[in-house]
Amino acid sequence: MTLIRALLLGLGQMGCGYDLDQPFRRNQPCSGPVTWTHARALVCHPQVDLVAAVDPSAQARERFSTVYSCPVFADLEAYFQGAGPQEVDLVVIAVPPALQPSMVEQLLARCSPQMLLLEKPIAVNIEAAERLRQECKRHPKLVVAVNYIRRYLPVILELQSELQHGLLGRLLHGRLVYGKGLLSNGSHFVNLAEAWLGPLSSGELLEHGPTFASFDQEASLTLRASSHNDAVLNVQSIGMAGLRAGELDLWFSQGRLLWSNDGRSVQRWRLAEAGAGDSHRPLMAEPMLFPSGMEHYQHHVLHNLVRHGQQPTELPIHCDLNAGFKTLQLLERTLNACR
Repeated sequence: MTLIRALLLGLGQMGCGYDLDQPFRRNQPCSGPVTWTHARALVCHPQVDLVAAVDPSAQARERFSTVYSCPVFADLEAYFQGAGPQEVDLVVIAVPPALQPSMVEQLLARCSPQMLLLEKPIAVNIEAAERLRQECKRHPKLVVAVNYIRRYLPVILELQSELQHGLLGRLLHGRLVYGKGLLSNGSHFVNLAEAWLGPLSSGELLEHGPTFASFDQEASLTLRASSHNDAVLNVQSIGMAGLRAGELDLWFSQGRLLWSNDGRSVQRWRLAEAGAGDSHRPLMAEPMLFPSGMEHYQHHVLHNLVRHGQQPTELPIHCDLNAGFKTLQLLERTLNACR
């Protein structure tokens, strides 16, 4: 078995911090209680060899190397001057969105990986995202995935297929609640809504609040689902109260689908029979519960890339660069309207 050689750029919380103190066993996926970071997913996947990591912070490099005993460098130049492989198969980029486009440019000027995994949002604005996209297009064999983690969960993919086959009928109304920045956190759930509902278009700006992280905004707005007769999806920010949240509640003509705020399950209601003499049908009293698999979300992302590398024509990337670009484009149009 040929191992996928991987390079990790960025050792912050998403790179390795969130689950650093959790137990694990090398080459054994989901061997610990959680797989929340790129580092944990990479070292636990038996078909991946994490050859090195890069981060400018000496403290981050030290904590990473202590746990993973893997070569680590201060920057890309140091890595390429070192003794590690000059060509790798997969590069995972876990840096702030303002740095991501330039990091991709630096990387692709020095090597030709087969796959990139980018963090979301892919950039802080469409101009930067378009530069990134054009840079990737100069490498036609390059496969680019975006780390909208819910898009890779098996339960999400199963429900996506069922919705596309009309399981719950047409969308009547939706509600999305988020906090901690529309691009930074809200975009996760907008991207999920796009997967389940198809293309969304901008509707009306309802309220705009303070900026977040210098490039982001708290904003409440409406979006419309073009494949469902422009049914309205209300997007409500509660970040102005200092709250972080993420819930997607969709009402259809034949039932209801809810990504719960706790992230542990997806709930689905079907229609029950109408009562005697009643012209309207209620939902079932109790929903079906589908465990989300979020405790190992980063494994599911990586495993999709591994399987795609093995069978590229049969197993697509679940959230590619175009999908990440469309989500950013949709939300930036709304943010521009309130600036």
